[in-house]
Amino acid sequence: MRSFAFLVILLMMPLASAISDLSIYSEAKFSSQDESPILVEWFHGTGDESEVEELRELDRAGEITLLHWRTGAENDGGNLPSDDADARHMYHGFVTTPAVAVDGYPENFSDIQPEIRQNEVFIDWTIQLIGSSEVELLNITATWTNPKELNGATQMHIFIIETNAVDDRGRDVPNLVRDWSPSSALNFSSNGTNYWNETITQDHLIGAGIELGDASFADKYEIMLILIGGFEGDDANRVLSIQRGEMPTYWQSVDQGAILTPAILLLVLIVLIGFIVMAERKREVGLPRLEGSWSKEENVIEYRIVTGFQIEIGDLTMSDGWRANGRIKKQTIAPNTTHTGTLRVTGSGELTLKLAVTVDELGDWILDLNLPNPRSND
Repeated sequence: MRSFAFLVILLMMPLASAISDLSIYSEAKFSSQDESPILVEWFHGTGDESEVEELRELDRAGEITLLHWRTGAENDGGNLPSDDADARHMYHGFVTTPAVAVDGYPENFSDIQPEIRQNEVFIDWTIQLIGSSEVELLNITATWTNPKELNGATQMHIFIIETNAVDDRGRDVPNLVRDWSPSSALNFSSNGTNYWNETITQDHLIGAGIELGDASFADKYEIMLILIGGFEGDDANRVLSIQRGEMPTYWQSVDQGAILTPAILLLVLIVLIGFIVMAERKREVGLPRLEGSWSKEENVIEYRIVTGFQIEIGDLTMSDGWRANGRIKKQTIAPNTTHTGTLRVTGSGELTLKLAVTVDELGDWILDLNLPNPRSND
Protein backbone atom coordinates (compact mmCIF):
# COMPACT_ATOMS: atom_id res chain seq x y z
CA MET A 1 0.00 0.00 0.00
CA ARG A 2 2.87 2.38 0.74
CA SER A 3 4.36 1.70 -2.65
CA PHE A 4 0.95 2.37 -4.22
CA ALA A 5 0.73 5.74 -2.47
CA PHE A 6 4.26 6.61 -3.59
CA LEU A 7 3.43 5.62 -7.17
CA VAL A 8 0.28 7.78 -7.17
CA ILE A 9 2.24 10.78 -5.87
CA LEU A 10 4.87 10.28 -8.58
CA LEU A 11 2.15 10.15 -11.22
CA MET A 12 0.68 13.37 -9.84
CA MET A 13 3.91 15.33 -9.93
CA PRO A 14 3.53 16.37 -13.59
CA LEU A 15 0.25 17.94 -12.54
CA ALA A 16 2.16 20.63 -10.70
CA SER A 17 3.28 22.24 -13.94
CA ALA A 18 -0.27 22.43 -15.33
CA ILE A 19 -2.30 22.90 -12.17
CA SER A 20 -2.20 26.67 -12.45
CA ASP A 21 -4.52 26.26 -15.47
CA LEU A 22 -7.30 25.04 -13.17
CA SER A 23 -10.04 27.48 -12.31
CA ILE A 24 -13.40 27.38 -10.60
CA TYR A 25 -16.01 26.81 -13.30
CA SER A 26 -18.89 27.33 -10.91
CA GLU A 27 -19.53 27.60 -7.21
CA ALA A 28 -22.59 27.49 -4.97
CA LYS A 29 -22.68 28.33 -1.27
CA PHE A 30 -25.50 27.02 0.92
CA SER A 31 -26.58 28.14 4.37
CA SER A 32 -27.81 25.32 6.58
CA GLN A 33 -31.39 24.18 6.19
CA ASP A 34 -33.10 24.39 9.58
CA GLU A 35 -35.41 21.49 8.75
CA SER A 36 -35.72 18.79 6.13
CA PRO A 37 -38.13 16.05 5.00
CA ILE A 38 -37.55 12.50 6.24
CA LEU A 39 -35.02 10.41 4.31
CA VAL A 40 -36.64 7.65 2.21
CA GLU A 41 -34.37 5.12 0.48
CA TRP A 42 -36.10 3.07 -2.20
CA PHE A 43 -34.48 -0.17 -3.43
CA HIS A 44 -35.70 -1.05 -6.93
CA GLY A 45 -37.54 -4.29 -7.63
CA THR A 46 -39.73 -5.74 -10.35
CA GLY A 47 -43.12 -4.08 -10.71
CA ASP A 48 -42.38 -1.07 -8.49
CA GLU A 49 -43.40 1.62 -11.01
CA SER A 50 -46.46 2.88 -9.09
CA GLU A 51 -44.59 3.12 -5.79
CA VAL A 52 -41.70 4.97 -7.44
CA GLU A 53 -44.06 7.48 -9.04
CA GLU A 54 -45.75 8.11 -5.68
CA LEU A 55 -42.38 8.67 -4.03
CA ARG A 56 -41.33 10.99 -6.88
CA GLU A 57 -44.37 13.19 -6.27
CA LEU A 58 -43.77 13.27 -2.50
CA ASP A 59 -40.16 14.30 -3.14
CA ARG A 60 -41.19 17.03 -5.58
CA ALA A 61 -43.69 18.31 -3.02
CA GLY A 62 -40.94 18.54 -0.40
CA GLU A 63 -42.56 15.94 1.85
CA ILE A 64 -39.76 13.37 1.70
CA THR A 65 -36.08 13.27 0.68
CA LEU A 66 -35.87 10.46 -1.88
CA LEU A 67 -32.84 8.32 -2.71
CA HIS A 68 -33.52 5.79 -5.47
CA TRP A 69 -31.13 2.82 -5.39
CA ARG A 70 -31.23 0.85 -8.64
CA THR A 71 -30.76 -2.54 -7.00
CA GLY A 72 -29.80 -5.40 -9.34
CA ALA A 73 -29.12 -3.01 -12.23
CA GLU A 74 -26.24 -5.14 -13.47
CA ASN A 75 -28.68 -7.93 -14.33
CA ASP A 76 -31.63 -5.66 -15.11
CA GLY A 77 -30.04 -3.91 -18.09
CA GLY A 78 -30.10 -0.22 -18.75
CA ASN A 79 -26.48 0.60 -17.85
CA LEU A 80 -27.15 2.08 -14.41
CA PRO A 81 -24.84 1.83 -11.35
CA SER A 82 -25.49 -1.14 -9.07
CA ASP A 83 -22.49 -1.73 -6.77
CA ASP A 84 -23.36 0.97 -4.23
CA ALA A 85 -27.05 0.05 -4.43
CA ASP A 86 -26.40 -3.63 -3.74
CA ALA A 87 -23.97 -2.77 -0.90
CA ARG A 88 -26.50 -0.42 0.74
CA HIS A 89 -29.23 -3.08 0.32
CA MET A 90 -27.03 -5.58 2.12
CA TYR A 91 -26.17 -3.03 4.85
CA HIS A 92 -29.86 -2.72 5.73
CA GLY A 93 -30.14 -6.53 5.90
CA PHE A 94 -32.73 -6.71 3.12
CA VAL A 95 -33.08 -10.03 1.30
CA THR A 96 -35.66 -9.13 -1.36
CA THR A 97 -36.65 -6.13 -3.51
CA PRO A 98 -38.38 -3.80 -3.73
CA ALA A 99 -37.61 -2.56 -0.23
CA VAL A 100 -37.62 0.76 1.60
CA ALA A 101 -35.82 2.35 4.55
CA VAL A 102 -36.88 5.52 6.35
CA ASP A 103 -34.22 7.58 8.16
CA GLY A 104 -31.89 4.59 8.03
CA TYR A 105 -34.29 1.90 9.26
CA PRO A 106 -36.22 -0.74 7.25
CA GLU A 107 -39.90 0.13 6.86
CA ASN A 108 -43.03 -0.99 5.02
CA PHE A 109 -44.02 1.15 2.05
CA SER A 110 -47.59 1.44 3.33
CA ASP A 111 -46.32 2.85 6.65
CA ILE A 112 -44.41 5.81 5.14
CA GLN A 113 -45.73 9.04 6.65
CA PRO A 114 -44.37 12.26 5.09
CA GLU A 115 -42.82 14.43 7.79
CA ILE A 116 -40.64 17.53 8.10
CA ARG A 117 -38.08 17.24 10.89
CA GLN A 118 -35.81 19.76 12.57
CA ASN A 119 -32.15 19.29 11.73
CA GLU A 120 -30.16 18.71 14.92
CA VAL A 121 -26.87 19.85 13.39
CA PHE A 122 -26.65 23.01 11.24
CA ILE A 123 -24.22 22.75 8.34
CA ASP A 124 -23.04 25.50 5.98
CA TRP A 125 -21.49 24.11 2.83
CA THR A 126 -20.06 24.88 -0.61
CA ILE A 127 -19.88 23.10 -3.96
CA GLN A 128 -17.08 23.92 -6.42
CA LEU A 129 -16.67 22.57 -9.95
CA ILE A 130 -13.02 22.97 -10.91
CA GLY A 131 -11.19 22.42 -14.21
CA SER A 132 -9.46 23.83 -17.25
CA SER A 133 -11.23 22.86 -20.50
CA GLU A 134 -13.83 20.82 -18.59
CA VAL A 135 -14.70 19.88 -15.02
CA GLU A 136 -11.86 17.84 -13.54
CA LEU A 137 -12.59 18.07 -9.82
CA LEU A 138 -15.70 18.29 -7.66
CA ASN A 139 -14.84 19.92 -4.34
CA ILE A 140 -17.30 19.97 -1.42
CA THR A 141 -16.56 21.74 1.86
CA ALA A 142 -18.76 21.99 4.94
CA THR A 143 -18.52 23.69 8.33
CA TRP A 144 -20.53 23.07 11.47
CA THR A 145 -20.23 23.10 15.25
CA ASN A 146 -21.35 20.06 17.22
CA PRO A 147 -24.12 21.00 19.68
CA LYS A 148 -23.07 17.97 21.77
CA GLU A 149 -20.44 15.26 21.57
CA LEU A 150 -21.01 12.98 18.57
CA ASN A 151 -20.77 9.23 19.07
CA GLY A 152 -18.15 7.19 17.22
CA ALA A 153 -20.66 5.79 14.71
CA THR A 154 -21.49 9.21 13.27
CA GLN A 155 -20.63 9.61 9.58
CA MET A 156 -21.13 12.19 6.87
CA HIS A 157 -22.71 10.51 3.83
CA ILE A 158 -22.28 12.17 0.43
CA PHE A 159 -24.85 11.25 -2.22
CA ILE A 160 -24.75 12.44 -5.82
CA ILE A 161 -28.12 11.90 -7.48
CA GLU A 162 -29.36 12.40 -11.01
CA THR A 163 -32.74 14.08 -10.57
CA ASN A 164 -34.37 12.69 -13.72
CA ALA A 165 -32.26 9.81 -15.01
CA VAL A 166 -33.22 7.75 -18.08
CA ASP A 167 -31.55 4.36 -18.59
CA ASP A 168 -30.52 2.80 -21.91
CA ARG A 169 -33.93 1.13 -22.16
CA GLY A 170 -35.76 4.43 -21.90
CA ARG A 171 -37.02 3.97 -18.33
CA ASP A 172 -37.35 7.00 -16.05
CA VAL A 173 -35.48 6.73 -12.75
CA PRO A 174 -36.13 9.70 -10.42
CA ASN A 175 -33.43 10.67 -7.89
CA LEU A 176 -31.07 7.92 -9.02
CA VAL A 177 -28.10 7.53 -6.66
CA ARG A 178 -25.08 7.81 -8.94
CA ASP A 179 -22.45 7.87 -6.21
CA TRP A 180 -22.34 7.34 -2.45
CA SER A 181 -19.42 7.86 -0.09
CA PRO A 182 -19.48 7.76 3.74
CA SER A 183 -16.85 9.73 5.66
CA SER A 184 -15.80 9.26 9.30
CA ALA A 185 -13.11 11.96 9.25
CA LEU A 186 -14.95 14.14 11.78
CA ASN A 187 -14.32 16.12 14.95
CA PHE A 188 -16.62 14.39 17.45
CA SER A 189 -16.09 16.63 20.50
CA SER A 190 -18.81 18.73 22.09
CA ASN A 191 -18.82 22.29 20.73
CA GLY A 192 -16.04 21.21 18.35
CA THR A 193 -16.03 22.83 14.92
CA ASN A 194 -15.79 20.62 11.84
CA TYR A 195 -14.04 21.86 8.72
CA TRP A 196 -14.96 18.97 6.45
CA ASN A 197 -13.87 18.46 2.83
CA GLU A 198 -14.39 15.93 0.04
CA THR A 199 -12.68 16.17 -3.38
CA ILE A 200 -13.82 13.84 -6.18
CA THR A 201 -11.84 13.37 -9.38
CA GLN A 202 -13.14 13.38 -12.93
CA ASP A 203 -12.24 9.69 -13.41
CA HIS A 204 -14.31 8.73 -10.38
CA LEU A 205 -17.26 10.81 -11.58
CA ILE A 206 -17.16 9.31 -15.08
CA GLY A 207 -16.99 5.84 -13.55
CA ALA A 208 -20.25 6.59 -11.77
CA GLY A 209 -21.86 7.85 -15.00
CA ILE A 210 -21.53 11.52 -14.04
CA GLU A 211 -20.20 13.53 -17.00
CA LEU A 212 -20.18 17.22 -16.20
CA GLY A 213 -18.40 18.49 -19.33
CA ASP A 214 -18.03 22.26 -19.03
CA ALA A 215 -20.72 22.37 -16.29
CA SER A 216 -23.34 23.94 -18.57
CA PHE A 217 -25.90 21.37 -17.44
CA ALA A 218 -24.46 20.41 -14.06
CA ASP A 219 -27.80 21.19 -12.37
CA LYS A 220 -29.21 17.86 -13.62
CA TYR A 221 -27.36 16.48 -10.59
CA GLU A 222 -27.94 17.17 -6.91
CA ILE A 223 -25.71 16.65 -3.89
CA MET A 224 -26.99 15.57 -0.52
CA LEU A 225 -24.91 15.77 2.65
CA ILE A 226 -26.57 13.56 5.27
CA LEU A 227 -25.09 13.34 8.76
CA ILE A 228 -26.10 9.99 10.28
CA GLY A 229 -25.26 8.92 13.82
CA GLY A 230 -26.05 10.30 17.25
CA PHE A 231 -24.80 12.01 20.35
CA GLU A 232 -22.97 10.28 23.19
CA GLY A 233 -25.49 8.52 25.42
CA ASP A 234 -28.22 8.21 22.76
CA ASP A 235 -29.98 4.87 22.56
CA ALA A 236 -29.99 4.70 18.75
CA ASN A 237 -28.48 6.36 15.70
CA ARG A 238 -30.56 8.51 13.36
CA VAL A 239 -30.41 11.19 10.69
CA LEU A 240 -28.99 14.30 12.38
CA SER A 241 -28.97 16.63 9.38
CA ILE A 242 -29.95 16.63 5.71
CA GLN A 243 -28.51 19.29 3.39
CA ARG A 244 -29.45 19.23 -0.29
CA GLY A 245 -28.60 21.38 -3.28
CA GLU A 246 -28.18 21.37 -7.06
CA MET A 247 -24.74 21.39 -8.61
CA PRO A 248 -24.01 24.92 -9.89
CA THR A 249 -23.78 25.43 -13.65
CA TYR A 250 -21.17 27.20 -15.73
CA TRP A 251 -23.57 30.13 -16.05
CA GLN A 252 -23.40 30.64 -12.28
CA SER A 253 -19.60 30.66 -12.47
CA VAL A 254 -17.41 32.82 -10.34
CA ASP A 255 -14.64 34.89 -11.91
CA GLN A 256 -13.01 32.65 -14.53
CA GLY A 257 -9.68 34.33 -13.79
CA ALA A 258 -9.65 33.02 -10.22
CA ILE A 259 -6.75 30.57 -10.33
CA LEU A 260 -6.15 28.02 -7.60
CA THR A 261 -2.85 28.10 -5.77
CA PRO A 262 -0.88 25.12 -7.15
CA ALA A 263 0.98 24.14 -4.02
CA ILE A 264 -2.12 24.14 -1.82
CA LEU A 265 -4.22 22.05 -4.20
CA LEU A 266 -1.40 19.60 -4.77
CA LEU A 267 -0.94 19.22 -1.02
CA VAL A 268 -4.66 18.65 -0.53
CA LEU A 269 -4.68 15.95 -3.20
CA ILE A 270 -1.69 14.17 -1.66
CA VAL A 271 -3.26 14.29 1.82
CA LEU A 272 -6.55 12.96 0.45
CA ILE A 273 -4.79 10.09 -1.30
CA GLY A 274 -2.95 9.32 1.94
CA PHE A 275 -6.22 9.12 3.84
CA ILE A 276 -7.73 6.87 1.17
CA VAL A 277 -4.74 4.52 1.17
CA MET A 278 -4.72 4.27 4.99
CA ALA A 279 -8.48 3.69 5.16
CA GLU A 280 -8.38 0.99 2.49
CA ARG A 281 -5.43 -0.71 4.15
CA LYS A 282 -7.15 -0.65 7.53
CA ARG A 283 -10.27 -2.21 6.07
CA GLU A 284 -8.28 -4.77 4.10
CA VAL A 285 -6.42 -5.91 7.22
CA GLY A 286 -9.30 -5.66 9.68
CA LEU A 287 -12.35 -7.15 7.99
CA PRO A 288 -13.23 -10.77 8.83
CA ARG A 289 -14.23 -13.54 6.38
CA LEU A 290 -16.94 -16.18 6.68
CA GLU A 291 -16.01 -19.37 4.86
CA GLY A 292 -17.56 -22.80 4.82
CA SER A 293 -18.74 -25.86 2.94
CA TRP A 294 -21.09 -28.80 3.28
CA SER A 295 -19.81 -31.53 5.59
CA LYS A 296 -19.73 -35.20 4.68
CA GLU A 297 -22.40 -35.54 7.35
CA GLU A 298 -25.83 -34.84 5.85
CA ASN A 299 -27.34 -31.36 6.57
CA VAL A 300 -24.23 -30.09 8.38
CA ILE A 301 -22.19 -27.02 7.44
CA GLU A 302 -18.56 -26.70 8.48
CA TYR A 303 -17.82 -22.99 8.83
CA ARG A 304 -14.77 -20.84 9.53
CA ILE A 305 -14.64 -17.25 10.74
CA VAL A 306 -11.25 -15.71 9.96
CA THR A 307 -10.68 -12.43 11.81
CA GLY A 308 -8.43 -9.46 11.20
CA PHE A 309 -9.46 -7.16 14.04
CA GLN A 310 -11.38 -8.39 17.09
CA ILE A 311 -15.07 -9.06 16.36
CA GLU A 312 -18.31 -9.68 18.22
CA ILE A 313 -20.70 -12.23 16.72
CA GLY A 314 -24.31 -11.08 16.27
CA ASP A 315 -27.46 -12.55 14.73
CA LEU A 316 -27.53 -15.23 12.04
CA THR A 317 -30.16 -15.18 9.28
CA MET A 318 -30.77 -17.64 6.44
CA SER A 319 -32.43 -17.48 3.05
CA ASP A 320 -36.07 -18.48 2.65
CA GLY A 321 -36.70 -22.21 2.87
CA TRP A 322 -33.90 -22.86 5.37
CA ARG A 323 -33.62 -22.96 9.14
CA ALA A 324 -30.83 -23.84 11.56
CA ASN A 325 -31.10 -26.40 14.34
CA GLY A 326 -28.82 -24.30 16.52
CA ARG A 327 -26.87 -21.11 16.00
CA ILE A 328 -23.41 -19.61 15.81
CA LYS A 329 -22.71 -18.65 19.41
CA LYS A 330 -22.66 -14.93 20.13
CA GLN A 331 -19.18 -14.28 21.46
CA THR A 332 -16.07 -12.16 21.08
CA ILE A 333 -13.36 -13.55 18.79
CA ALA A 334 -9.82 -12.29 19.16
CA PRO A 335 -7.93 -10.65 16.27
CA ASN A 336 -6.01 -12.78 13.76
CA THR A 337 -7.94 -15.89 14.75
CA THR A 338 -9.62 -18.70 12.82
CA HIS A 339 -12.77 -19.82 14.63
CA THR A 340 -14.33 -23.07 13.36
CA GLY A 341 -17.59 -24.85 14.03
CA THR A 342 -20.48 -26.77 12.58
CA LEU A 343 -24.10 -25.86 12.03
CA ARG A 344 -26.94 -28.29 11.37
CA VAL A 345 -29.59 -26.99 8.98
CA THR A 346 -32.72 -28.18 7.20
CA GLY A 347 -34.22 -26.94 3.94
CA SER A 348 -33.76 -27.08 0.20
CA GLY A 349 -32.36 -25.00 -2.63
CA GLU A 350 -29.34 -22.71 -2.62
CA LEU A 351 -28.43 -21.54 0.87
CA THR A 352 -27.34 -18.05 1.90
CA LEU A 353 -26.21 -17.32 5.45
CA LYS A 354 -25.84 -13.75 6.70
CA LEU A 355 -23.93 -13.26 9.93
CA ALA A 356 -23.97 -9.87 11.64
CA VAL A 357 -20.66 -8.88 13.23
CA THR A 358 -19.26 -5.84 14.96
CA VAL A 359 -15.62 -5.28 13.98
CA ASP A 360 -13.32 -3.37 16.31
CA GLU A 361 -12.54 0.07 14.74
CA LEU A 362 -14.64 -0.71 11.64
CA GLY A 363 -18.19 -0.95 13.02
CA ASP A 364 -21.07 -3.20 11.94
CA TRP A 365 -20.83 -5.54 8.94
CA ILE A 366 -22.75 -8.45 7.40
CA LEU A 367 -20.74 -11.54 6.39
CA ASP A 368 -22.20 -13.73 3.60
CA LEU A 369 -21.78 -17.44 2.93
CA ASN A 370 -23.41 -18.87 -0.21
CA LEU A 371 -23.64 -22.65 -0.62
CA PRO A 372 -25.11 -24.71 -3.48
CA ASN A 373 -28.07 -27.03 -3.06
CA PRO A 374 -26.78 -30.19 -1.32
CA ARG A 375 -27.39 -33.54 -2.93
CA SER A 376 -29.70 -34.62 -0.11
CA ASN A 377 -31.11 -32.27 2.49
CA ASP A 378 -34.65 -33.22 3.56
